[in-house]
Amino acid sequence: MTLQDMIDAAFGAQEKAPPPQAPSEASRERERAFADRAKKIESLRVARVTNAGEPALAPLLFEVVRIRGHWRTRHAGKDSSAFSDQTSAIAAAKKLAIAKRKQGHEVKVVLQRTDGNEVIQAIDDEPGQSGGE
Repeated sequence: MTLQDMIDAAFGAQEKAPPPQAPSEASRERERAFADRAKKIESLRVARVTNAGEPALAPLLFEVVRIRGHWRTRHAGKDSSAFSDQTSAIAAAKKLAIAKRKQGHEVKVVLQRTDGNEVIQAIDDEPGQSGGE
């Protein structure tokens, strides 16, 4: 037993903790600013999470076109070199599309026919698609 314990036991004086200090106006202002910022961050997080499943951009378009008597693939406004026939140009466009899809892009292959019609081409590695057309 220490001397302090003996004095406390003899006089029964228990020391009370001082009352909590009231926060200053500056402290309250910081708390309000922090709460406002936390609300804004949370609303931005919720918006980002709800939009995460949506694609950010339109699908990449790979076109098969006939220019000056030769079949070519067109992507982003640029034409490829000439292909010997329509089938090989479609195969090349599908190959490019598959490579881009493996990188996480959404893709679309379209044949621009000489009569002005567009024919959407199925990509061979799509689930549920047959290989022949």
